[in-house]
Amino acid sequence: MLYDVYCDESRQDLIVRRSSISDQNRYVCIGGMMLPSESRENFKSSIKELKSKHNLFGELRWGNVSNNKVEFYLELVDLFFNTECSIDFRTVVIDAYDIDNEIFNDSDHELGYYKFYYQLLYHWMEKNKRYYIFTDFKTNKDRSRLQTLKEILNRVCRENTVELIQSIDSKESLLLQFQNVLMGAVGYKFNYGNQGQSDAKMAVVMRIEKHLGHPIMPTKKSDKKFNIFMIELRKGSI
Repeated sequence: MLYDVYCDESRQDLIVRRSSISDQNRYVCIGGMMLPSESRENFKSSIKELKSKHNLFGELRWGNVSNNKVEFYLELVDLFFNTECSIDFRTVVIDAYDIDNEIFNDSDHELGYYKFYYQLLYHWMEKNKRYYIFTDFKTNKDRSRLQTLKEILNRVCRENTVELIQSIDSKESLLLQFQNVLMGAVGYKFNYGNQGQSDAKMAVVMRIEKHLGHPIMPTKKSDKKFNIFMIELRKGSI
C-alpha cells in the first residue's frame, strides 16, 4: 500500500544559532503526518469544507492561531482525531542545548539536520509498504541531501520502500500546513509548558491533550496516532 508523508520542522534555527537558545526557546521539532495516498483527496476536501465553514481563506499555520480563529483550529484538531481514514502524526523533539555539530557532524549542521529526519522516518516506516515523502522546501548547500536520505532509508530497509522524496512549497499543500499546526502545538507545549502566553494556542494544546487523554509528552513507540519521540543525544550517538 502507498502512503503519503508530509514533513516540516519547527525552530530549526536553533540547530545553527546556539545564541538563540533560551529556557522557552530550546526544543526543536521535526515532524510528519502520514496517510494512505488513496485517502489524500477526501481528507483535503474535509479541510476545505472546514475552512469554508469558518470563512478562512489564508494559509493554515501554527503562527496563525489566534483568538478570532481559534474555533477553526480546535475543529481542525477534532478532524484529525475523528476522521475515518488512517492518518497518523509523529514528531521527534530535540533539546537544542544538547546539539553539538562539531562532535557529531564535523561542524556540518545541515548533515545533523538530516540525521534527525532519518530518525523521524526510519523508526516510522513499515515493511511491505511504499512511501511518497514530501518536505517543506529548504535551500541546502548540498543539493543531494534528499536523494541521499532516500538511498539510506532504502538501504537500511533492504528494499525500495521510499519511492519518492520531494520538497514542495507549503503554501501549496494543505496537508503540509495541517502538519505544521500539530507540530507547532507540540513545540509550544515543550517550550512553554503550561505558561504559554497565547490563550488561543494553549486552547489548541489542551484540545489535543483532551483527545489523547494525557498531556503532550514523549510517547511509547507503539503509540501510532500521535507519536512523540524525545531524542536523547549522547556523545557519538547521532
